[in-house]
Amino acid sequence: MRSRSWPRSSRGSPHSATDCELSTDCRCAAHGTRTCFSIGSMTRRSPSALPEMPSPPRFDLWPEALRSAERLRGTLVPCGPGLRGVGWPETPRVRLAALAPWLADGRIAVYLTAAWVWGAARGPGHPLRVSTRPGSRNTTVVPSGTRVHELRLSPSECARFGGFSVTTPLRTATDLLYDDERFGTRQRVAVRLLLPLIDGGIDALRAHLSERTRPKRPRALARLNGAREHEAHHAAERQPPFMR
Repeated sequence: MRSRSWPRSSRGSPHSATDCELSTDCRCAAHGTRTCFSIGSMTRRSPSALPEMPSPPRFDLWPEALRSAERLRGTLVPCGPGLRGVGWPETPRVRLAALAPWLADGRIAVYLTAAWVWGAARGPGHPLRVSTRPGSRNTTVVPSGTRVHELRLSPSECARFGGFSVTTPLRTATDLLYDDERFGTRQRVAVRLLLPLIDGGIDALRAHLSERTRPKRPRALARLNGAREHEAHHAAERQPPFMR
């Protein structure tokens, strides 16, 4: 009997938990499909402490004709607004590389776009939301469909994969809870799916919100409690009647 072949990484070794960067191959509650964002190692160490992995090619730098040909062949597939190689599993590093044109000049993925990078949202949102680095200057034209923020981000609040950065799960959840934009189902689900990636989970996030005096903190805490109650309600609905 022939053994089953798995997707191979750029090093030529079978796809494994270490290739995934974040841990196991699991089924995402938001997508209903397998995804490589995960829970295990992220609850034990910070994203910035993850081992350095090879970065995918910059497909956005390929000639348009070549990209089109490879898409027709099926070797390039959509990844958010960008592309990824079909042999590259979706991980934060691969999703960030797909956002390369939007993250030029050191811009950082934030809010729902960051949640998508971590695998906590179905898509990166529209418009894409990025933040400039403190003291940085834009030397390239920002692509259309992008909202640029000027958030005060410390190095500890960002995780870097290859040449691109995203806010950490803790900072991403905090930003979503404080966001002045509508806090709807997508944002609520994103916060809930980010919790396993935060060391200490919901208790750590609640403590983080409570220890800092910021305007609209009561609203942020209420949103967090609402996200938890929303999950508990749906968990009860999913149980068989005799289990309730």
